[in-house]
Amino acid sequence: MIADQDRTAEGRLLVVGSVNVDLVLAVPRHPEPGETLAGTGSRRSPGGKGANQACAAARLGGDVRFAGRTGADADLALDLLRRAGTDLSATTQVPGSETGLAVVTVDDVGENNIVIIPGANGSWTAQDVHGLRSAVEDSDLVVSQGEIPAAAVDQLAQLSTEAGTRFLLNLAPVIDVDETTLAAADPLVVNESEGRLALTALAGTTAPEDDAATVRLLREAGVRSVVMTRGARGALVVADEEVTEIGSPAVRAVDTTGAGDAFVGALAVGLARGESAAQACRRAVRVGAYAVTRHGAQPSYPQQGDELPA
Repeated sequence: MIADQDRTAEGRLLVVGSVNVDLVLAVPRHPEPGETLAGTGSRRSPGGKGANQACAAARLGGDVRFAGRTGADADLALDLLRRAGTDLSATTQVPGSETGLAVVTVDDVGENNIVIIPGANGSWTAQDVHGLRSAVEDSDLVVSQGEIPAAAVDQLAQLSTEAGTRFLLNLAPVIDVDETTLAAADPLVVNESEGRLALTALAGTTAPEDDAATVRLLREAGVRSVVMTRGARGALVVADEEVTEIGSPAVRAVDTTGAGDAFVGALAVGLARGESAAQACRRAVRVGAYAVTRHGAQPSYPQQGDELPA
């Protein structure tokens, strides 16, 4: 069970990132290029990697402030964040913009493909992030992702470094952030393919096929700590010299959409509470496993009191 926690006793999280509406299309299988395929259903729900991670953390009892940018049509996109008790005072509406849109196709075995229209998420600038300085200074952990412009992420990493606030970067998708931003990440959270791309960008070398070797090389290239998510195989963590493998519970997946964000949100809560990366990952893989057994992104995330897979 997830024990009830007093929010005032929790580490303070600032999540800066994207907020979308997800248009989810159910399909028997993913279409081939040029193929027209009949779907079996559709629904709209809140999404966006930043909003997802903030929502996952808040539903677990985290003290979460979310900074996002939306259009005027943001009621659905922010609904579950509000219900989870997320502080949205740093989330702003961008005149003339639409809220970001993600078109997600989910097949019969739960695998997904996603196309994103950034909308207001693409309007973030370094100056916008500079306006969050006091929020960064007031936080114990700052979290961001790759669905806002690289200049904004770079500025956030710089502010976090100047404030002495720990910075978690989920480099998903992989964007062209500065090397100093990758070096500031503690941890850098990537999946297998993102980890290889990050290593190529940071070290200029082709990454090995072995995941453990990739995370070790990222650490040697200057990243403070690395967490690699590996779906049903769990995660790898390297904070010092040792690579720790964290297994994931075996579950029947119905929809993998947003499961990685559930993992990151849970990881962030644990780190903000002062847990080690390995300790936080052990809960995070269970939260991710819980999420894939339900449909949607934010609607699938556990709340305090929900029983997680063992």
